[in-house]
Amino acid sequence: MNVCLADLHIHTALSPCADKTMTPPVIVGAALAEGLGMIAVCDHNSARNAAAVQHVAGDHLVVLAGMEITTVEECHVLGLFPDAAAAEAAGAEVGQSLDVADDGYEAFFGEQRLLDADGHETGRERLALATATSLDVDAAVALVHRYDGLAVAAHIDRPSFGVIGQLGLFPSGAGFDAVEVSRHLPAGGEHEAEYAAYDLPVLHSSDAHFVGDVGAARTAVVCERPSFDELRLAVLCLEGRRIGDA
Repeated sequence: MNVCLADLHIHTALSPCADKTMTPPVIVGAALAEGLGMIAVCDHNSARNAAAVQHVAGDHLVVLAGMEITTVEECHVLGLFPDAAAAEAAGAEVGQSLDVADDGYEAFFGEQRLLDADGHETGRERLALATATSLDVDAAVALVHRYDGLAVAAHIDRPSFGVIGQLGLFPSGAGFDAVEVSRHLPAGGEHEAEYAAYDLPVLHSSDAHFVGDVGAARTAVVCERPSFDELRLAVLCLEGRRIGDA
């Protein structure tokens, strides 16, 4: 087995709150410079830039297509998918529950830039990605699973947008595959045991919105090679694969 360092929560410039420099070439370059073997692109309520990042990475870096769904309770649920097609199909379903952005949306929330593999803008997303969907937590997890993805409770240590902060408790019946803690919670710290008590793997991810944050937190994935299938085995702790602290 090998140890792959992974940052499984990175935003591109499609997310309105992300810096406009978060383009596919910049993200891949930053991940390689940080010694990462696997990343996941998880924009808000959309996966439309993930394939471009995968194209840039080629064989140099494994890029998983993901999405950060905002539920009706204002909880953030990460979906990590086996390929870009599955992520985009899930994103299209999520998009059906979003309104079209009004004239003042971009000025308030920020640009939502669709990018090609060279980092050039090909258009703007017109759905209001910064807003909540009509999906509750259970429905968001079920949607991720319907597209063969892994459902992760995002940054559960945060008072806002984490499931505990928003709901007042951890929804143990929702069917999450893992929980994620933010880069502000040190790996191996005394508080990590609190989140490990849910009997789910604990991922450490950067939630990077700026290039300098890429790799600021990372997860050690013990696996044969970096891939979605190997990550799934590690999350399930099967066949010698497992999740650990980097």
